[in-house]
Amino acid sequence: MLKVFEAFSGVGSQHMALKKLNYEYEIVATSDIDKNAILAYYYVHNWNKKYKKISKDEMLEYINKKGIGDIEKNKKSNEKEIYELYNAVRCSKNLGDIKKIDVNKIPNHDIFTYSFPCQDISSVGTRRGLDFGSGTRSSLLWECKKIIESKRPKYLILENVKNLVVGKNKENFLKWIGYLEMQGYDNYWKIFDSQYYGIPHRRPRVIVVSKLGKSNINLVKDNYIKESEISDIIDKKEDKWIIFEPKAEIKGKINEGECLFLDDRDWKMNGVIINKVCSTQRAGRTGLKLIKKEKGKLYERKLNALECCRLMGYLDEDYMKMKKGGLSDGTIMKICGNSIVVNVLENIFKNIFEEENYG
Repeated sequence: MLKVFEAFSGVGSQHMALKKLNYEYEIVATSDIDKNAILAYYYVHNWNKKYKKISKDEMLEYINKKGIGDIEKNKKSNEKEIYELYNAVRCSKNLGDIKKIDVNKIPNHDIFTYSFPCQDISSVGTRRGLDFGSGTRSSLLWECKKIIESKRPKYLILENVKNLVVGKNKENFLKWIGYLEMQGYDNYWKIFDSQYYGIPHRRPRVIVVSKLGKSNINLVKDNYIKESEISDIIDKKEDKWIIFEPKAEIKGKINEGECLFLDDRDWKMNGVIINKVCSTQRAGRTGLKLIKKEKGKLYERKLNALECCRLMGYLDEDYMKMKKGGLSDGTIMKICGNSIVVNVLENIFKNIFEEENYG
């Protein structure tokens, strides 16, 4: 059984991939500070677990010491809300802010996943970079060194936007790869795009898979992943269609009776894009749509949260658990925008388990 530590865990897309593959594994720890992401992780993966309630002050102290959420907002929350977050943190084995984690309290593990924040290196982000000591959110990458050096996980999985290997960010990326090599890791990396891994969603992401010692296989090679069509994504129950009135020139063609993805968010610059593949979901920028043609007329509607989940490879039951837990559709869509497509992770974990069974 491989033991896994999910840092920057979000909703737990790595956990989702492992569950789909039905391999033997154990999530021994997670790390995140975003309240809604922690709740989402709990709802999806640990729904029936409950920790004994302690006093509100004790729960607040526990949460705040870990750097989870906003301290002032936490104080203003009622006891029920505090317990919900406290319980989610405990059940998800969440160690909190990676800057504050005591490495001696991290359980030993075989796989360390670290999809660190992309805000400062994304092409649509702040572009402040990830220099060591810069204090940017993306520079949290360097906090992972203490974990790698202390726990020496057998496998490492890094995921981030493709801009990590472009322009001024590439120098830091190569420094990181050099650091891993000095630690004895054999590293494989490439840009994965989920549209080539069974999901009609354009989402190019860099993934680095590292093994302590020499690997016997290419850890980023491709495996067969079941294909999904646009018809598998569309929620047939959604009926909020309106007449489509294009804001600019339409790029793409739609046939009678067809339903495609529509992106007109950048219509002034890029026009109106129609495609069988969805544009990239982003946490702070929703508004992706569908377009269909019926009796010669064009209709549009926004993608709903269930469809956004399907575009990330989540199961419908994952969406329903988050909704039942009380998360809004807007929050769920933001979580999707911050996540990793599960199909791509399935591909990676297949390689790791193949390596484990090699020979």
